Amino acid sequence: MSLIKQLWIAIIVIVLLAFGSSFFISAYQTKNYLAEQLQVKNIDNATGMALTLSQMEKDLTTIELMLSAQFDTGYYRRIALKDVAGNTVTEFSLTAQPVNAPGWFIRLLNFEIKPGIAQVQDGWQRFGSIELESQTDYSLVALWQITKDLALGFLIIAMGCGIAGSILLNRVRRPLNQVVYHAEALGNRQFITSDEPATFELKRLVVAMNRLTSRVRLMLEQERKQLDQLQRQYELDPVTSAFNRAYCASWLESYFNNSERNEIKSVFLLRVTNLQGINLQLGRSETDDWLRLLVNTVQHCHGTRLVSRLNGSDFFVVADQVTTTSLMCEQLLGQLNTECLLDSNLTTAPVLLVGLSLDAMSSRQQTLSQLDAMLVEVESAPPLQSKTLQQPQPYATLADGTAWLKAIKQAIDADRIMPKLYPVQRRDGSLLHQEAMLRLNIDDNWLSAGQILGWARRYQFTSQLDSAMLTRALSQLSADDSLQLALNISDQTLTTVAVHYQLLSLLQAVPRTVCQRLSLEFDERLVIKHQLLFISFSSALKALGVSVGLQKCGYAINDIQDLEKLGIDYLKIDAAIVLRYQTNEAAKVLAGLIKLAHTLSLLVIAEGVVSAEDIKGLHQLGFDGLTGPGIA
Repeated sequence: MSLIKQLWIAIIVIVLLAFGSSFFISAYQTKNYLAEQLQVKNIDNATGMALTLSQMEKDLTTIELMLSAQFDTGYYRRIALKDVAGNTVTEFSLTAQPVNAPGWFIRLLNFEIKPGIAQVQDGWQRFGSIELESQTDYSLVALWQITKDLALGFLIIAMGCGIAGSILLNRVRRPLNQVVYHAEALGNRQFITSDEPATFELKRLVVAMNRLTSRVRLMLEQERKQLDQLQRQYELDPVTSAFNRAYCASWLESYFNNSERNEIKSVFLLRVTNLQGINLQLGRSETDDWLRLLVNTVQHCHGTRLVSRLNGSDFFVVADQVTTTSLMCEQLLGQLNTECLLDSNLTTAPVLLVGLSLDAMSSRQQTLSQLDAMLVEVESAPPLQSKTLQQPQPYATLADGTAWLKAIKQAIDADRIMPKLYPVQRRDGSLLHQEAMLRLNIDDNWLSAGQILGWARRYQFTSQLDSAMLTRALSQLSADDSLQLALNISDQTLTTVAVHYQLLSLLQAVPRTVCQRLSLEFDERLVIKHQLLFISFSSALKALGVSVGLQKCGYAINDIQDLEKLGIDYLKIDAAIVLRYQTNEAAKVLAGLIKLAHTLSLLVIAEGVVSAEDIKGLHQLGFDGLTGPGIA
């Protein structure tokens, strides 16, 4: 029960006790006063009537006429004349009449008045006694009217007290709500500060919470700076801030170790020709600036995923295959020839570019060797500036993009979609959830996400696949109460608000207990580009009970502003970093990532675990969960 409700209950109880006790005390005091006055009246009237009778002739008829005349005035309920022996000589009494008051009130506050008794004399001798009881109905009606007036007055006063209490509670509620909001924000790993209220007790609480928030924020900022220093020291090229050669090798290794690739990638080898001559021409400082411009141009080219510097003049580029490798190569080379010219009189930048699709390769060594061979071929045939390796088409019958799109639509409409599950294991060996990877049946063949998503992305159809996968996942979760699933969400889904409403409608149609066993995961690089959209979508998902996580996390985590405001529950660290955990440099970076995540109370999961031997070492680093081909 909320504090406001408790305060209201306390106010109501106090008002009821105060006014209830006052009401009954006033009612009983009024009753006692009226009863006392009636008793005095009985005695006075009996005495006066006895004195009158004592002075009269003791003619019974005359006495009866007198008593009858008195009784007929209506002020008496009973008049009785008794002789010396106590026998009734004559008596006048009034039958009970209905009273204009409720029965419960009459039973509760009915008058019990003793009759007035006086002696009647006949000279020096006693003649008898007279007993007189006044009519109490009038007093009872008057008491009922007084009681109603009291109740009405008390009700008006109680309403006034309620209004005053409401005003006072609203004044208390504002700072109290502020404190509650602050506490909820801390619980949701959002580090805000609140204005100090005037209420002394709440002020002390808010001051303490603000102090705690400042300390946690300072701690978080220190962890960020330390992680950034480790990244720059061990994993990034000091001149261009591109990734170094070790990261490139690790990324390729993790790519070929992963049988569930979301999409086929294109890779490029970019060489700066005559770097030594450029250095002599421009000077070291300006050459470094030009290299940074070169890397920045490549990084901002549409589709680029990462840039790594292999040596002084060679750069390794990975791109999402949103177009063919040859078109991506032309686009990248066009931007370099536009933005990275050394002389306005020249038409091309001093770079060579070769590329291939990774579905044509089977290992890291083969990929780098093929790129080197292609680069030698380009260097030996000027003015050739680029070359790409024609990518194979594993399904020749669907080589046409329109045919692929039609086949994907037909598979979704026919519900030929199935998630393949891969476990994510906690430290204690229990199951955190299972990653649901896309499988689509086309021409009686179950194709993986890597074989489908390139075509779906090219034709802006990935959100339909996400919707179909979510529908299938919710159906499986509803059928199996022990199942916990995690789904990957595509770029198009996050960047399209209309799709947000569609997915939220699907989630709202199932019980909350089903949503609580579902996790939705987003790429780290995607969240960096669309942080506000992600925060909005994540808040709506969390309100329904869905867990939210980031996958393929690594060195870009520091680029996310206000990480604590994302509302996420866990991080999945990119396999390209995890695979090198045994090296001192990578171990320090991973430890920094884990420490930063644990500061925000986030779970940290290692992706791409290859062998059972790695499990112990990764647990020692502090990972909360593991996934990959080495996890059964």
